[in-house]
Amino acid sequence: MMTKNFWIAGLVGGVVVNALDFAIMGNVLQNMYFVNMSIMNQTTNPVWYVIGDFIAAFVFTWFYHKVYSSFEGGMQGGMKFGIYAGVLINFPAMIFMHLMFKDYPYALSWIMTFYGIIWSSILGAVVGKFYVKGTSAA
Repeated sequence: MMTKNFWIAGLVGGVVVNALDFAIMGNVLQNMYFVNMSIMNQTTNPVWYVIGDFIAAFVFTWFYHKVYSSFEGGMQGGMKFGIYAGVLINFPAMIFMHLMFKDYPYALSWIMTFYGIIWSSILGAVVGKFYVKGTSAA
């Protein structure tokens, strides 16, 4: 059974990564996406990105729960887990996007690789801050 702090960590993590995606994807990388608009699905409802980030945050928190004893607790342990998870998830998967999809820019593959690792490390720090296995949130 998941404790109260599991749900809090997942929820806070979801809020943080949604804000991060809004800032980075919606603003910093905006011009790169506009230049490559032909490869983007322009009919997707943006609410799915928000829901997807919350689902990702809860899956991340669940996996952190499963491997918790391999990392020291707190923000530092969570960030370390996030870096490992980010590398595992994003490299070389994002590089393969360039190989699999026509006109997917190679530079965007690397940007998404590094962004994914940073995203996971930030989420890891947040989850590490709010999730302590075996206790309930105060």
